[in-house]
Amino acid sequence: MATKQELQPFFAKIYSKADNMVDVLVGSYFLFGIFIAFFYDTWIVGIGVGFLCLVLYYGTKYFFKGKTINQYIVSLVLGVFMAQYIYQMHGMFEMHFTAFIAIISLSAYQNKYIYIPLTLFIVIHHSTFAYVQYLGVINDIPSYQQIYFTQLDYMDFQTFLFHAGIVTIGVIISSVYAHNAEKRTITNAGNILQLQAAEKINEANINFANEIDARNFSYEYKVKENDQLGATLMNMRNNLIQSTEREEHEKFINVGVAGVGEILRNFSDDLEKLSYEVVEFLVKYLKFNQGGIFVLNDTDDNDQYLELKGCYAYDRKKFLQKRVDIGDGLVGQTYLEKEVTHLKNIPDDYINITSGLGKATPKTIVIVPIKNNEIIEGVLELASFSDLAEFEIEFLKKIGENIAVAINSAKINTRTKDLYTQSQQQTEELRAQEEEVRQNMEELAATQEQSSRLTLEMESQLNAINNALLSVEINMDQTVHEVNENFTHLTGLSTEAISRRKITDIITNEKDNISLANDLFHQASNGSFSQGEITLQGNNGEKVYLKATFNPINNEQGNVIKILLLAFDISENKSNLSKMTEMTEKVKKSAKETAQKSEAIISEYEKDLKEKNKIIDELEKNIKKLSTKN
Repeated sequence: MATKQELQPFFAKIYSKADNMVDVLVGSYFLFGIFIAFFYDTWIVGIGVGFLCLVLYYGTKYFFKGKTINQYIVSLVLGVFMAQYIYQMHGMFEMHFTAFIAIISLSAYQNKYIYIPLTLFIVIHHSTFAYVQYLGVINDIPSYQQIYFTQLDYMDFQTFLFHAGIVTIGVIISSVYAHNAEKRTITNAGNILQLQAAEKINEANINFANEIDARNFSYEYKVKENDQLGATLMNMRNNLIQSTEREEHEKFINVGVAGVGEILRNFSDDLEKLSYEVVEFLVKYLKFNQGGIFVLNDTDDNDQYLELKGCYAYDRKKFLQKRVDIGDGLVGQTYLEKEVTHLKNIPDDYINITSGLGKATPKTIVIVPIKNNEIIEGVLELASFSDLAEFEIEFLKKIGENIAVAINSAKINTRTKDLYTQSQQQTEELRAQEEEVRQNMEELAATQEQSSRLTLEMESQLNAINNALLSVEINMDQTVHEVNENFTHLTGLSTEAISRRKITDIITNEKDNISLANDLFHQASNGSFSQGEITLQGNNGEKVYLKATFNPINNEQGNVIKILLLAFDISENKSNLSKMTEMTEKVKKSAKETAQKSEAIISEYEKDLKEKNKIIDELEKNIKKLSTKN
């Protein structure tokens, strides 16, 4: 339901047109009074009363501009003009009909109460003057008889009732018409206001959809009440935000794991170098300030401790000799508890981050156990001025397992080298002691057996990755060497059908897609990790979008001997983006339909106003004809 304030502009237009018509009517009534004064010599009444009516009408309009009281003053003024004409024409009955002209004209205001002043004035005037003239006839009072109310000797009660009844019927009909016109105006105005409000909401929804389409997810938008489309867009935006964040987090973890994996492969024979390279990569990748890796030194079963093997701070390598006993401090406690320690309230004397400006206490410290199958190989400690997100902690947990395997392998390789060197020395120095050499060889064999067991464990982890991702081994001539079951299931092709085919023959035959695959392969062939989005044909005939990484596999000499392609399906994210675009088009179509409905309602409203203007024009013509006739 529209409020009075909202309806005010619509009725203001109606009142303005009605005022223009009444201005003409009042002016015509005044001139008509001057005109009939020529025939009955009633100049004082014609000019005096008519002038007072003009002063009352225009004075009220001036002092009460825009107020409803003006309408009631007009009603009273038109009644006074009727009484003036009756007196000027010495009681001519035809002058009573000027009241009906007033009644019809006042209906233009669409105010059913506007007839009250006119009706009261007619009743009071007719009853009073009829009674006075009647007394003049009965009591033979000449002055009473000359009030010129009627040309009869007097108006009897029956005639009075006929007059009153006709006026009452006219007033009732006009009041009903004015009331119905007012209701139509209110209804039409309410429809227009509703359409305008709906149009504003749709326009806001279109803007919101455009912002979503532009991936401006920070755009502030408040859903209006009962705006289902806006609520749907808000839910879609929230889902896209979550999907985007999840994709970014997964990408962050996968890229980080691949980066750490490359370091572990390149420096698997040097524990010191491996430790430093891993810490350097993690500090830079996580945008931390400093970090260190403490590796378990278990060379002496009676004196095991954590030894700082690699540390990094502000791009300066620290060659520090530091020992942490198991259970001592946060690092030692984390080793025992085997759980991540995440500190936000750091004691002032725990650690300092040093820069050219001095020393400061970090805001966050995270200590991650480097473990695999509950076997701890060491502890990773990182410090920063900024906080750490949950997905970053998950990333550290994940790479902790890989680092543990690498450290274990490095330690085994180091021990193997040491034993081999010792064996060579003993062979040269103690060739005669064959029994001792044989024992050393047995110990070496045992060590190699342990190495094989750990290698099998690493292969198990690789199998786990193989089960989670699409995996393709590619020869250096771009032919497929081997694929996993995930890839054959997605494409619907058998291993035999894929084997020895070029990777560019398996993906979708699109120029950009093939060009991208070639570029990624060549980057990996040159020893660089590369990634991108490629597409292939699924087993159901639909296009599948993959987030693919091309990883170079090196031999012992560091040469790339094959490429390992790891990928995961991102078709669902692409589908969500397509649905968002489709929803945007629906919003635009809905806005267009709403605009068409608004034009239809406004056209109907203008047509109604034109019909009312025709009625007003006919009234003005009748008034002019009456003025001409008299």
